Amino acid sequence: MTIKEAILLSLKEFPKGAIAREVYQNILDKGVFKFNSKAKTPDSTVSACLGTMVKNGDTRIGRCQNEKNIYCYYLSEYSKNIGKTTTSRTQDNTIPNVPFHERDLHPLLCCFLQHQGIMAKTIFHERSKKDDEHQKWIHPDIIGAKFVEQTNPISNSLFKAISKKESLRLYSYELKRKIDNDYELKKCFFQAVSNSSWANNGYLVAFDINEELKDELARLNHSFGIGFILLKANPYESQVWFEAKDRQIDFKTVSKLSEINPPFKDFIKSVEAALTADEKHFTASKAALENICDKYPKLDGDIQKYCRDKHIPISEEEFTEEI
Repeated sequence: MTIKEAILLSLKEFPKGAIAREVYQNILDKGVFKFNSKAKTPDSTVSACLGTMVKNGDTRIGRCQNEKNIYCYYLSEYSKNIGKTTTSRTQDNTIPNVPFHERDLHPLLCCFLQHQGIMAKTIFHERSKKDDEHQKWIHPDIIGAKFVEQTNPISNSLFKAISKKESLRLYSYELKRKIDNDYELKKCFFQAVSNSSWANNGYLVAFDINEELKDELARLNHSFGIGFILLKANPYESQVWFEAKDRQIDFKTVSKLSEINPPFKDFIKSVEAALTADEKHFTASKAALENICDKYPKLDGDIQKYCRDKHIPISEEEFTEEI
């Protein structure tokens, strides 16, 4: 039996939920799991495992706070016994009718992308020289670039010289607040297909999505190669549901976008400068590229403040560390 199985078995005896210490003590009393004799704090192991299960979206359990503001855990099948203070993953992912804008999510996505080594920038379609219906589905919401670097300057220079096209990846992202049904999914997905035709990898991103659409997303991903990212208020917990398939860069569309949108052109010029720079000047060229990318909050406290200021729904547990 694994420690997770022991936890689930123990929680069956707590229809109204239990704190981590009670779950641990019940496991000991029942003798359903033997902890490593060298473990100094097995109770902390149980607490950490419970927290990880919740944060990873394990649908078998939920979590709420009791009257002393201490986390209690319970089996999902007992959720009807739990008071209204329940903070389940399903509730966390539901967006109330709050006045935040789609572009308010851009810094959160850029934070997540930077954590993946991708430098990202918002492309404002209204800044294009030809802002009309014919150009509507050519502009990505966000573009990104990632340099594939080797372990040391010598191998990195050789890699760039031999495989320059493989040392750079360009990305396109179509970002939505919420996707609730199949019609909305199809509309958003094919907008992402159109807007990302120029890039190596294209993604559809949503802050909230009806999870019943996951199978259809898988089918669309298989057929058209567009990936999907579920964005979280804590961007470090965002999830890549489906990876995008690799494609060749469409230079005709890159050229067209560069002609009509100056910020896109500036980004591509900076990418080219970094890509062609020798090792001596690469760091400075890359820093210049980062300078024109979107700014974003990095620390948990700054992210929380940003979300509150922009009225973006957050779950406190997304930012809570287990003790």
